[in-house]
Amino acid sequence: MISLYPDQEEFIQEVRKLWKNHLRILGCCPTGFGKTRCAARIIEGCVSRGMRVCFLVPRISLIEQTARSFLDLGLEDITYLWADYPTDFNAKITIASIDTYIRRQKQEFDLIIVDEVQHKRKVLLEWMDEFPQDRYFALTATPFADWLGTYYTAMAKSKPMHWLIANKRLSDYDVFAPTKPDLSGLKTVNTPLGKDYKESDLEAVMGESKLVGDVVCNWLENGENRLTIALCVNVAHAGHLTNEFNNNGIKAELVTHHVPIYEREAIFKRAIDGITKIILSVDCLTEGFDMPEATCLINARPTKSKSRFIQGIGRILRYVEGKTALIFDHAASFIDPELGFVEYIEVDDLCADKDGLDEVSQARKEKERKEKLPIECRKCTYLKPAGELVCAKCGHKPIAGENCEIDETRELSVIKKTKATKVDKQSFYSQLLGVQAQSKFSKKPMSDGYISNLYREKFKVWPKSLNKSIVQPTPEVLGFIKSRKIAFAKRNSK
Repeated sequence: MISLYPDQEEFIQEVRKLWKNHLRILGCCPTGFGKTRCAARIIEGCVSRGMRVCFLVPRISLIEQTARSFLDLGLEDITYLWADYPTDFNAKITIASIDTYIRRQKQEFDLIIVDEVQHKRKVLLEWMDEFPQDRYFALTATPFADWLGTYYTAMAKSKPMHWLIANKRLSDYDVFAPTKPDLSGLKTVNTPLGKDYKESDLEAVMGESKLVGDVVCNWLENGENRLTIALCVNVAHAGHLTNEFNNNGIKAELVTHHVPIYEREAIFKRAIDGITKIILSVDCLTEGFDMPEATCLINARPTKSKSRFIQGIGRILRYVEGKTALIFDHAASFIDPELGFVEYIEVDDLCADKDGLDEVSQARKEKERKEKLPIECRKCTYLKPAGELVCAKCGHKPIAGENCEIDETRELSVIKKTKATKVDKQSFYSQLLGVQAQSKFSKKPMSDGYISNLYREKFKVWPKSLNKSIVQPTPEVLGFIKSRKIAFAKRNSK
């Protein structure tokens, strides 16, 4: 029998109870809960009783990933329904591309599991109306589509995301808001993931050269040379950011829906090997992507869609012992009254007699979410939970009334996590001297005054009582120097 965590066992038991009175159940499981493993457990039980199961996935890239997971868990009687791939109709388990499935003649299964059900397929919904006796089990981390309650009569909920973080099933995170784009006046349109900003308008805002430069400058100074995922508006915006990173000596690569799977795998390997530092994504690493080694996320894609926001932030929360993810929110999403901290965005109920979700439950959740919105520390840009007066990162205590509103005119700030010790200052100064020593072989050697000014920009004081030992510079120090050069160039361009 496939082993599960106790909370996963509770979820499976809830599903089993609902089967007694419902043929169509929606399973709501946060990113990282282990929904594929839970689905495998359900499939295991069905197969043991001679039942045939079809597992539908929304993208071809998820077919191989799902198959690998099932095989690792001991499910072997598997066939595939995908394009021209040969299908064994006697197999107990079929993993199917949903688009191939709805283009073929309808097959009979004892259970149909729909993964990432928020992706609407009209033909499938028509079949659900035409064949009401069919049994469905749907899975999603984002049950916000207003049509779900029409087709699924019950919802089984797993433990919420904030519980998973508290119990070390997901990694905790720190979030900073280095810049805030001006999104006032932007219109929203209907999209497959709900109401969201119009892409062309969003690109015009986020593709502005200053904002692109701020993203790169901030990562150089504060990204700690971490393997980073960057969420972008569209291919043009992502390409602009990719070029800016590469032009400043940081290896960055772009992944879109048009990048073949084998090329993606090569990109991911280069990232894990430390060659590539930034993987930029346009809505294609938001589901099924699993890279625990990534510990930093750049959110450069403003959104009004809860689904897009949760899926995007969830990519960085895969659990690793000791990991605290670092999030740079350049999209003002965490301080958006409709979003807030991602782990507190939840849905209570599906309503059987209305189209979509229970409005009363949603209204209650909206009120709770507003009460939990984070507040930005004005000194270091850390987003602290509502109710916290003193910043946990820099120790800043605001004066009376300072947290009432966010300063929209503040320039890009330096993030200070802890107060620097004398050892930290000596190490940084010695590394600056190391950079200076290397520059003597270049056309523009660094002067003592330039090194002192760099030190002063970092610590707000001049270097005094420090020895002149030379140390090989780390990527973090080199990144800081590059960020100061970018900032200097931007000031001169004005």
